[in-house]
Amino acid sequence: MPKLPEIDADAIGSLDEAKQVIKQILNSFALVLKELDAIKKENTLLKEEVARLKKQPKKPQFGSSQQSSTTPTQLLKEKGKHWHKSARTTIEIDQDIQLPEIEMCLCGATDFRTIKTTKKVVQGLVIKRNNTAYHGKKKACTACGEIYVTEVPKDVKGLSFDSEIQSLTSFLKFACRFTHPLLHRFLTGFGVQISYGQVTEILQRNSQKLHLAYTHLRTTGLYKSTYLQSDATGAKRKQKSSQQIEQQFLHIVGNQQLSLFKITKKYNSKITTMLLGKHGRKKIYLSDDASPNGNKLQIIRKQLCWIHEIRHYLKFTPRFKLQREQLKTVTAQWREFYHEAKAYGQQPTQAKKDTIRNLFDKITTQVTGYEQLDTQLALTKKKRKKLLLFLTYPIVPIQNNQAERDVRDFVIMRKISGETKSLKGDRSIERHLSIIQTARKQGLNVYETLHGLLTETLSLSVLTANIS
Repeated sequence: MPKLPEIDADAIGSLDEAKQVIKQILNSFALVLKELDAIKKENTLLKEEVARLKKQPKKPQFGSSQQSSTTPTQLLKEKGKHWHKSARTTIEIDQDIQLPEIEMCLCGATDFRTIKTTKKVVQGLVIKRNNTAYHGKKKACTACGEIYVTEVPKDVKGLSFDSEIQSLTSFLKFACRFTHPLLHRFLTGFGVQISYGQVTEILQRNSQKLHLAYTHLRTTGLYKSTYLQSDATGAKRKQKSSQQIEQQFLHIVGNQQLSLFKITKKYNSKITTMLLGKHGRKKIYLSDDASPNGNKLQIIRKQLCWIHEIRHYLKFTPRFKLQREQLKTVTAQWREFYHEAKAYGQQPTQAKKDTIRNLFDKITTQVTGYEQLDTQLALTKKKRKKLLLFLTYPIVPIQNNQAERDVRDFVIMRKISGETKSLKGDRSIERHLSIIQTARKQGLNVYETLHGLLTETLSLSVLTANIS
């Protein structure tokens, strides 16, 4: 229980002193209420655990329509943020068909003048079964006895499925989030005879083929990148022998042109340093201030995410009007700062740089009297160097949204397909997602890129050609 301030009422001799005493009392009450909320939360968790042990049904959760939570992104969008419709992309034409034209008028004339030309683009796909029977012979030379055997193409050797089905299986699984049953249903629906085990075999074989492309991203991709962003999320694996769930973590290291995924058993600064490698540790690194990204992380330059920093202020739950008004004032100041910082990245000037630095110092050095708020402002001030690194390197974003969006693909896949079953499954996820997301970010055709890499008809450099 927090210690209450010792107040001598007889010693209060002015209005200012009375205000200071009231602020002390409000801060003490705020701490008491905060601790009370923590105790209530703990009691709720204990009750839920008791109910679980007694095998009682969970109480239904009903959301209140009156409650609304403001996220940092929503808070920062309040200032003149408008939605713009994206431009339509050009549709590639695979074949041209000339429509039949009239050759003779009803009056008998055959001479016409063109008033207007027309063109209508109709998109379509050709999906049909294409089973192929390869015929060969085993021959022996009649003169020397040397034996020769005809060989099937390399991409189908050891398998009963052509390269198109192999590539399509990976594309549907990792780019379209198909489950194994859905993949099986899709392929058998077109007359392909395939089992669940063969689907797994195709995916694992494709994973092995993508190993070189994945290594290329870890070396050349990281080397060519100007800056890197990072985030992580949970990734569970179910042990086949014991059926136990093993907790793991999926990491994303990348930027607007690159995605590199890795699944590990732990999530700490040592793992993050290892993932960045010798090339990544020399780059500008953007992340939140969680412990895996703390001072033990072996990097040279680090920019902290402003969305995560502002989130600290939105966690406050002031119970008194005075403190709510003080918090509202500070969050409005941070909103103004965020938009100034964002505009600086688009058009950096020395005048804007000085304005942003002065605004940061003005916000973080103010004293509001709200003890919890003043403590957080002091903590933000200590991070000044890492929060303002973007002033020296304007190309670096001021938030880590890109990495969080990259992780979202795996999170959705995890909810749909559940846990992985083996170490090979983990490696398959890493390699497929890394290549698919990187291709998508660079505007490449995802299926054609995946198919080209799997059939070794596409150079690995296509994945890193646009990285800068």
